[in-house]
Amino acid sequence: MKNSLYLVSIFVLFLLSSCGKLPSSEPNGTLIHFNGDFENATFSNFHYLIPDTSINTIIVTNPVRKGNYALKNTLRPDDYINNGYRAELAVYNCAEYKTDVFYGFSFLIDPNYTDSSYNLICQWQDLPNYSQGENWQPHPNLRGSSPPIALVYVNGKLAIKMNDNPQSNNHTFLVGSPTSILKGEWYDVVAHIYWNDNQTAFLELWVDGELKTPFNGIDNKYYQRNLFNRDGNYFKFGQYRGKNNPVHENTIFFDEVKIGSSYNEVSP
Repeated sequence: MKNSLYLVSIFVLFLLSSCGKLPSSEPNGTLIHFNGDFENATFSNFHYLIPDTSINTIIVTNPVRKGNYALKNTLRPDDYINNGYRAELAVYNCAEYKTDVFYGFSFLIDPNYTDSSYNLICQWQDLPNYSQGENWQPHPNLRGSSPPIALVYVNGKLAIKMNDNPQSNNHTFLVGSPTSILKGEWYDVVAHIYWNDNQTAFLELWVDGELKTPFNGIDNKYYQRNLFNRDGNYFKFGQYRGKNNPVHENTIFFDEVKIGSSYNEVSP
């Protein structure tokens, strides 16, 4: 009997291996706890994606959302770096496969902000799957696609945008209704995201404590794949205009950038 079971097991393994690689389980990622409230008056916690640290990112004492310091983020018409017009700060290893994460930050649109075109003030961008031979460039050109999740400021509105096509920047779609934003006022954003490459993934987002993702009949979690591969995403905030350079110099202030495991941990 034992010999029969052994032979059956060998036969099953042979069939599976003849059809390709055996499936393997992947461990859950690690959730990090991050505090970027600028109270140390430095950017030591962040990675730079900016042309000029002396202009694009400045620590200020006014306006501030909380504490003594905040970030003044400025984007000029010629601020082009890494294949796009941008002035961003990034946090890596914070949006990994099968992690349940809360993100929080506060922002204020400068009263003199003048452009009316789209501006990504934060995004969770995908990473190449290095284990499968992908890289930043030249092929596949992952930078040609829109991020899986982004918050877009345009003409006095803040919109939640998602993308489910890793090969395109023309398949973004709106989640919920845009939020009206007044210049010169602080707004608090909290995003609750479960990261996965299937439809169990979800996004839940608040602005000033009010849920902005639509009610699905049970709760306000918007279920949609948000990973293009299992290498995860990374978080960045600031100003990003893609290939379309801004017409004017524009400023947005940021404060209380946090990542953790609960709403209360990341909310100002």
